[in-house]
Amino acid sequence: MIEWVYLLLAVSFMGFNSFIVKKLVKTLKPNVVMLYQFALAAPLVLVYTLVSGDFVFEPSLLLIGVTYFLSLTFFYIALSKGSLTRAGPVWSLSLLVTAVLGFIFLLEPINLKIILGLLFGVLSVFLLRGDN
Repeated sequence: MIEWVYLLLAVSFMGFNSFIVKKLVKTLKPNVVMLYQFALAAPLVLVYTLVSGDFVFEPSLLLIGVTYFLSLTFFYIALSKGSLTRAGPVWSLSLLVTAVLGFIFLLEPINLKIILGLLFGVLSVFLLRGDN
């Protein structure tokens, strides 16, 4: 039950973040918005990690940082050129990519319920894309 509280908080903050980013990229360049986002978040994460005693260096973590940076860069550029109501749902298709990669490389189980969930997710993005 407690993990749902964290997940709901995460979704709420991420949704609010996307909303604020969309407002800001109307007047600022996407890279400036991202710079401030990371410049403020990085020290907070570093302090939390050091205080918790969880700091480790793993080279594959650099790949995570690069792919996350690229993901947000392209998302912010899309937001600066289009609407949040169109870009947000399409960006959420990353869950589909995650599920497929988990199935292929991590050999995670897949069943009809998961396949139907992924198909409904794709259908919802298609329905939310708007007429423009």
